[in-house]
Amino acid sequence: MNVDKESFASLMGLKEQLKVKQEEEARIAAEKEQKRKEAEAKAHEFENAMKELGVKKKIGREDKVFHAMPKPAPIPRQRYADEKAVLEDSLSDNISIDHLLDSDERLSYRAPSMAPDVPKKLHQGAWSVKGTLDLHGYTSEEARLLLVEFLNEERKAGHRAVRIIHGQGFGSAGRKPVLKEKVPVWLAQRKEVLAFVQAPPYDGGAGAVYVLLAP
Repeated sequence: MNVDKESFASLMGLKEQLKVKQEEEARIAAEKEQKRKEAEAKAHEFENAMKELGVKKKIGREDKVFHAMPKPAPIPRQRYADEKAVLEDSLSDNISIDHLLDSDERLSYRAPSMAPDVPKKLHQGAWSVKGTLDLHGYTSEEARLLLVEFLNEERKAGHRAVRIIHGQGFGSAGRKPVLKEKVPVWLAQRKEVLAFVQAPPYDGGAGAVYVLLAP
């Protein structure tokens, strides 16, 4: 087959264009693959960070499980000690709330301003439970701090009813229900807590409480 110089030059030009196009497509494909890998790495990094913070995402429910917020910036040691002392004074372990509890088969409490049937309505779901704090695995001191933080965050979010899981103490030393006994005492000392009651069996039963917060 005879090919003149002009046709040959044209053919070589097309070949060069095809080569450039292929190289460009390969470069674009490589960039896309690199971006995909970077996005995947970031997603794994974020997921691992959430796991370390104890944040869980539940499917099929509107509520969330609140374990811990990201660590704040370092603050002076004395300031932290002062704030911790104020918190401990406001949430004492050494008071009795027996006289504040309603005498029924379920653990229940209501502030003096609340109607007698409020705990029962709370137990029956009159207020939709939005947020959940799971205290499994935390020490008393950690649980106390998390509880205050959780109540503040949920109230800021406008949530009226929340659930706190304190467990029944089966995993505690001596199988003593430490948090089960302390959580009601702490809740009764918080002004934003209008009422609380043992959760229904399907939502934690004796191992959890529903809490009604002030608007």
